Amino acid sequence: MATLAELLKQKDELEKKIEAARNVEREGVILQIVETCKAHGIKFSDLKPYMTKPRAKRGAKTA
Repeated sequence: MATLAELLKQKDELEKKIEAARNVEREGVILQIVETCKAHGIKFSDLKPYMTKPRAKRGAKTA
């Protein structure tokens, strides 16, 4: 059975590998999105309403 220190070291190594894989996949997805947007003439201004939260109006009371 592995010791706690060994398991924590393995966990740290796995987390680093996971982060590296996430970054590589993320970059690929972003490139796909950019190419798709170019192909369909979609601009950031077209996407912005879907990517931001609506702001509360001035003077509006929040619960």
